[in-house]
Amino acid sequence: MRPVFLMAIGIAYALQFTCIATKPSHPESVAEMLGQDGARQFNSGNFSDALRLYRRALAEAGRIDNPALRARYQFNIGRVFYECSLPDSARKRFRESALLFSQCGNREDAAVAGVYTALTFAYGGTPDTAAILLEQYAPAAGEANRGIVATAGTIIRLLQGELEQAQRESEEAMELACGRKDPFLCGGVFYTQAMIAFAGKNIGQSRALLDSSLQYYAQSPYRFRNWKSLLGRAIVEYCSGDSLTATRFYRRSKMAAPAMVVFPAPELVRNCPDGLPMQGH
Repeated sequence: MRPVFLMAIGIAYALQFTCIATKPSHPESVAEMLGQDGARQFNSGNFSDALRLYRRALAEAGRIDNPALRARYQFNIGRVFYECSLPDSARKRFRESALLFSQCGNREDAAVAGVYTALTFAYGGTPDTAAILLEQYAPAAGEANRGIVATAGTIIRLLQGELEQAQRESEEAMELACGRKDPFLCGGVFYTQAMIAFAGKNIGQSRALLDSSLQYYAQSPYRFRNWKSLLGRAIVEYCSGDSLTATRFYRRSKMAAPAMVVFPAPELVRNCPDGLPMQGH
């Protein structure tokens, strides 16, 4: 059986926090400044510096005993590992984040951390466990996070081999993403639809959807995400027998991928795997 790449698919998400700090407001400024610097590095695809800054922010949040900030930076550290295709490391952080948010009474953000926890199980090879967790956390995620839940559902159903259900979930995610006119989200949803088309052996449709994904990512400030769509195009072309074009896309993808990303060896791509890389959005 040929390998299926499991790489996390990014889901844009801005956390809001309701937990009351246990200290006066001023001590939080250092942690928040470090966190903002980390976010800038993350958005530019500099994951190693983002991880370093988020860890410093987490340590500062612990020093001042602020559980809301601890929850935030545990989640953000999890996102770095998630984007780097390290689901086990990400899962630990998301679980801790969900626990802290729950202790703060912040049910929605706890649920979102739980949804990401579910995705780490999906990428780790146990999509049935992921489906159970998604069902558990989805109701509390709230209306504002429907797109996150729908995208997660798409990925989990796809990994379970339920292509029709995955397609329905992806159509809901697309409606929500396009309604927000967010090119980053649209790029991610087009990618998940390309994954579904590829799994259904529709190579031509998968190629067109990947091209749409790249067009939307080009309009987004988070350009680092396009490496997965480029790698998907490489796989499509290898499977179509056009090794020259495929090699060009593979090289472009490797150049675009952030340094910490676990990037597949060329022989894995050349052998036409069973599925496209899982965008861990």
